Amino acid sequence: MFAKGMSSMQLSRSCRCKPALSYRTPSAQARWSITRAASAKEPQTEVAEEEDLWQYAERDQWYAARFAADDQPDWVAGSFLRYKQLTPTIREVVVGVEISRERIPLRNAYKHVGQRACVRINSGTEQEVPVSSPPFPQSLLREVLLTVRGDLYAEETKTARELTSVTAELSLFVSSEEYPDIYKLSAEDTLEIGPFKGSGLDLRGSLLGIFQHPTVVIFAQGSGIATAKALLLASSDVCGLNLRMRTGEKRLYYRARTQAALTYAEEYEAWEEATGVKVVTATRDSFADMFDDDDTLEYEPASTAAILLTGGDEESEEELLELCKEAEINCIVRQSVEGALTEYLAKGKGA
Repeated sequence: MFAKGMSSMQLSRSCRCKPALSYRTPSAQARWSITRAASAKEPQTEVAEEEDLWQYAERDQWYAARFAADDQPDWVAGSFLRYKQLTPTIREVVVGVEISRERIPLRNAYKHVGQRACVRINSGTEQEVPVSSPPFPQSLLREVLLTVRGDLYAEETKTARELTSVTAELSLFVSSEEYPDIYKLSAEDTLEIGPFKGSGLDLRGSLLGIFQHPTVVIFAQGSGIATAKALLLASSDVCGLNLRMRTGEKRLYYRARTQAALTYAEEYEAWEEATGVKVVTATRDSFADMFDDDDTLEYEPASTAAILLTGGDEESEEELLELCKEAEINCIVRQSVEGALTEYLAKGKGA
């Protein structure tokens, strides 16, 4: 029953019931007091460390992709294995080198035929040396590449381990006059191998088409024969030419000053058996005479490729360019013109 003169709104306000208990939110000062009291009783251990961890300046780098062997030194130790006397003044020195992708970054590795090895003997000066062995096949690096990628075998767990080491043989073509220290290298000497120099022969492009250029003629002299040997023995997975699969004629015209200066004579037959490349040698004739006198060579200019390995002799290279022009051979690879340099990602050490 409503009292006289009392509105419904006033009745609603006056009949409101208060809760039995009142819950009030602590003030900021009270909250601080409670926190301080709690922290005084409990030791500060992990909380502060967690907060510092999140504020670590280079924390984002913990999750960044890493280049294999990016933190490894550029120069690594090698070992003398043996040498082979090619001529009275030229040796092929065989050394053992590290090739593991966990220890040798890709930018420093021997990747292309025509690259030069950087060598130091007994902490001496750096020397760039022609290489007569081909780049190392991927089969030697298969296991270590799987490790670098982080692959695991069945039932294998990730554990701390040592870096994998893989060694292989590297052949250096040296003369006693130009590289006396390497020519006289022995097991008692200290050998260091650095990043390989140059980008090698420019073998990319139409030359890689075995049906587009089934006929290949190679001209070599001086240290160019070392590059020719590496090219003949290179497998297809390291930019080899697949010479065995090319159906046309294949020749290696090798010129030297004297008969005694011709190198690898005992290997010509094995090269021909493995690659189908016939070796033609001469000591007096010019390259043009050697090419013209080869009555067994049959070729179509449009499907023939020429590779000029003159060992840095510019005059001989000009002679060969003129020869190719007369023979109407347009696909030409020159030792003096290297392939395009590889561009590595910005986070690499060499960037």
